[in-house]
Amino acid sequence: MLIRPIPLREDNYGYLIIDEAFPKKGALVDPFTLSKCQEAAKSSGVEEVVANITTHHHQDHAGGNGDFAKAYPKAPIYGGSDQVEKVNKIVGKGDSFPLFEGSSINVKTYPTPCHTQDSTAFFLEDSKAKSTNVDQQQYQRAVFTGDTLFISGCGRFFEGTAEEMDTALNKTLASLPGDTVVMCGHEYTKSNVAFSQGVLPSRPAIQKLVEFVRNNKVTTGKFTIDDEKKHNIFMLVNDEEVKKALNLQGKGSTEVMATLRELKNSGKMMSKV
Repeated sequence: MLIRPIPLREDNYGYLIIDEAFPKKGALVDPFTLSKCQEAAKSSGVEEVVANITTHHHQDHAGGNGDFAKAYPKAPIYGGSDQVEKVNKIVGKGDSFPLFEGSSINVKTYPTPCHTQDSTAFFLEDSKAKSTNVDQQQYQRAVFTGDTLFISGCGRFFEGTAEEMDTALNKTLASLPGDTVVMCGHEYTKSNVAFSQGVLPSRPAIQKLVEFVRNNKVTTGKFTIDDEKKHNIFMLVNDEEVKKALNLQGKGSTEVMATLRELKNSGKMMSKV
């Protein structure tokens, strides 16, 4: 499958998904500005938009659904609750379905409540794809994480708790195949890795991401779940070096998660990137 990130607003990402066996059909993810998403579809040769995947109900992700519903009244709009604007296919834990009839791309849903209670990760796997080529934007497995998992970061706990975010990141998303490529909701990596480096200044994986950020403006679609387990400080809550840096030796992952989020929110332990 082909996945094209679409920059929206100041730092949001929408996405276009194309099954290479059906190059004229495409699905959209979080299409806040429908006109820009339609332009991206047209430039990619897509003539028929067949679905809308919405990761959570916040306006900067679901706010284009009204326009989408008018433009494509027969297309499903998938979301985790009826708070998602114009949703007509509410999904829950373990739901599984093809991206569209006849597609080799299967979609499986994983609720990740915390940022919002309806936050949902959509895991896509193409049974016909033999490998992933990030440079060509060709993927075998990918997960759309909205504002739950960012590259080297996570979303704020607007509707949930540190325990819920720990579960979302370190149990739910961490259980996905390690080569699953992360497609996140915002380009926040520079700030995120500045914090990760502030906590673990000598960790090689984090230093490697810092170097990548210095040379690349787009980071979504470039890193896997396995990568996040190495350079995402919020997926290192059981790491003894992290606990030592926070003076939380002997504490559990929930307390570490809460402390990390509080420090990031307050702008503390930020390094220069």
